[in-house]
Amino acid sequence: MKAILFHEAICPAGTSWDQRLGEISDEVVLAEENGFHAYAQSEHHFAKGEAIISAPEVCLAYVAARTSKIKLRISSVNFLPFNHPLRVVEQAATLDILSGGRFELGGARSNNPYTLEAFRIDPSRTREYRDEFLNIIGKALTEEWFEYKSDLYDIPKRRISPWTPSRRPIPVHLSATSSESHEQAGAAGCGVMSGLGILGWDYVRNCLEAYERGMAKAEPVVGSITSRFATFSVGTSCHEDSKRARELTRKNTIDFFKVIIGWMTKLGQTAEGYEYMSRIQEVKENAENIDFLIETSPYIMAGSPDEILKTARRLYDMGVDDLIWRVDGMGHETNKATIEVLGKHVIPVMETWPDRRPEQRFGAGL
Repeated sequence: MKAILFHEAICPAGTSWDQRLGEISDEVVLAEENGFHAYAQSEHHFAKGEAIISAPEVCLAYVAARTSKIKLRISSVNFLPFNHPLRVVEQAATLDILSGGRFELGGARSNNPYTLEAFRIDPSRTREYRDEFLNIIGKALTEEWFEYKSDLYDIPKRRISPWTPSRRPIPVHLSATSSESHEQAGAAGCGVMSGLGILGWDYVRNCLEAYERGMAKAEPVVGSITSRFATFSVGTSCHEDSKRARELTRKNTIDFFKVIIGWMTKLGQTAEGYEYMSRIQEVKENAENIDFLIETSPYIMAGSPDEILKTARRLYDMGVDDLIWRVDGMGHETNKATIEVLGKHVIPVMETWPDRRPEQRFGAGL
């Protein structure tokens, strides 16, 4: 089982935006030293300090120059018209070259209504845009000369630049929240990053089953098949004193959870294809009860190393391959302390749990 450090560059009180953007690369260097397999950044727009990384392709180029082994991922690029799919491919190829073949691409429909409104995106069409992105990205990652025509895009024949013929196709992972999206990710040959574990353990199990159904009929839509199921933990904090671990992430996590409730409730009420998100109301009444949130789902992993391992093992036994730990928003020194404790006491144990799926298949391996 692999550990992935995740940043959105949360700015706690007293931390400026430029300070936080400078701190995150130091935390990634520390994560690499402590055995983290990969590092991921989000793409968010119009944040108020909750998540300030709007150009992860720029930030990751800097991180690539400071690291040598840890894999790098955007989690996730908004697969929406303001990000042209060919620009996404160009950025991904450039990052893959600069990092020595360490880049992985994550994509999403976007569940942020403020982003959708600002860029005048119809939420009911986000699935359509995602599918177009996957088709274009798959062709552009495997065909040096490329052309494409559909109702949404009319791209004349052009040479992809930079072109990386000696490398494997860049692995693609999709962020997913609904059961249907998990199945579609599997069918498209993509890894999946399961993003709404706050709905509970049964929800995670249902998403795993949906992903397996998709994988059973997987096609290399994106040029390869990446069969990995990862789940997000948005409030990861690890300390030898369990109560202290929870206290360190309490405000950061509850603040984030309130933002998520707002997003999900709005989309669930107003946008076709997001109706399931209205179920977030079932846990809304416990929004400030971090103990309840930790005990009823894997969405927040805060506690002692043994408690983190217990949750991780339960997820592994269910079929989860990777854990995406959001260690963020607690202050730079506290973030680093959690990274070090995880690296010393948790990750070495997780590494003894063998992989059950190949990370990626392509070419003759399909």
